[in-house]
Amino acid sequence: MSSFAEKYGPWALVTGASAGIGREMAIQIAERGLNVVLVARRAEVLEQLAKEIKSGCNVETRIIPCDLSREDYLAVIDEGSKDLQIGLLINNAGAPSYHGWFLDRKLADIDSSIHFNINVQVHLIHHFGNKMIEHGRGGIVQVSSITGHISMPFMAEYSANKGYQINFGEALSYELKEKGIDVLVLSPGATKTDRLAVGMEVAPVARAGLDSLGKQPLKIPGLKNQWSAFKKRHLLTRKASVRVSGNFQRRSLDPNKSWGGGKIQGK
Repeated sequence: MSSFAEKYGPWALVTGASAGIGREMAIQIAERGLNVVLVARRAEVLEQLAKEIKSGCNVETRIIPCDLSREDYLAVIDEGSKDLQIGLLINNAGAPSYHGWFLDRKLADIDSSIHFNINVQVHLIHHFGNKMIEHGRGGIVQVSSITGHISMPFMAEYSANKGYQINFGEALSYELKEKGIDVLVLSPGATKTDRLAVGMEVAPVARAGLDSLGKQPLKIPGLKNQWSAFKKRHLLTRKASVRVSGNFQRRSLDPNKSWGGGKIQGK
């Protein structure tokens, strides 16, 4: 199959489609000729995005307003898309990063981070992956983070969650290749979104992921990010890497607090 739409169409489903990387991926997927299912909490934002996509691309759209923290989130998504052939899953929705002391974090917030970053992504891949196998083709993009490549003090459970996503996605890229399903882990560094004002622009991050699908199991957008991950994974000992990362992260904490001072940020 030569074209992107032939290989991964006719429909793509994008979680976290209301903003940031998810929103940009939905737009770029539509520009490549796929119909798109937009999943996020805010119905009014999804409706506006659907109108924008329809006005600029000759594709169909569908919105599924869904709070992924609900116990029945998978049933809601399945009900909203069961009549469609989903050939591409963009597993983008996840909990934002937290900068602070792990033991100062509420256990409920830690559980929420694990739910969004691990459970939701695993469940969606299992659900839609089995449907893709029935058609003998498909694609899955698992949006992770550069923080998953190294152990990050003061982002302990977040970097561990992202590390899980990377290992899980890379393993699946091997398992599912023979089934005709391409799996890519996209590991961005800091990216400018509504949650974060610094980093790469969102458009080249999304494009890097879509362009790399089917060609490699993992993509880190940006040469600076690639060098940072390579240096900390391969040129430093694990002990030195943790120390360097910890010293860097400590500077982002409130200097007036010896304990606490955490803050929420985007990917």
